[in-house]
Amino acid sequence: MRKFIMVTAVCSLLALTGCGEELPEEELVHQNEPYGAERVAEDLQASNFPFFQGEERFYTLPELKDKVQNLLGEAYWPQVSLSAEELENLTGIESDMYVDFLAERQVLDAHIDTLIVIHAKEDYVGEIERGIEAYRSGIIEANRNHPQNLGKAQASRMETIDDYVCFVQLGADTTPYADRGTEAVEAHCLEENERALYVLEQAILQ
Repeated sequence: MRKFIMVTAVCSLLALTGCGEELPEEELVHQNEPYGAERVAEDLQASNFPFFQGEERFYTLPELKDKVQNLLGEAYWPQVSLSAEELENLTGIESDMYVDFLAERQVLDAHIDTLIVIHAKEDYVGEIERGIEAYRSGIIEANRNHPQNLGKAQASRMETIDDYVCFVQLGADTTPYADRGTEAVEAHCLEENERALYVLEQAILQ
């Protein structure tokens, strides 16, 4: 493809000069060097075409999840995928609002580690954000009497990256922090959530 572009450019230049016609001397000289077809080819070879610098990489939703899981290792606890119907029941987000989604949570409702990534349709980003925020508020209220889960729920984060709405409620085993209270649990989980959002942002915006 690159050779084709180079040849096309050279041919175009030769066509502009005309067959057998000579250019004025000042147009034939470029910094004391002949500016003919050979020079054009050299310039094209040395030029920096952006579209030859590597193709853009788009990550699928499972690949985005894998990045978070690889980062956290055994501390990534979500293990059950939610269906579109389950996502709608939990958040009110309907399937016609997004291009695709990935949602995982723990098996037991008593454990609340969750990852949700929704590739939103442009017109529905705000509505999906509101659905996730309502879902988050409901989890906080449901765990008022469960200090370890409360800290984890309060540390949960929603962030919109381009047109991807991401919800992270991670932290895994918070037992080592429980004796220090909800704030210690929340601080630990917040750090894990920030790490997860960082790798998601790097992958989505690359």
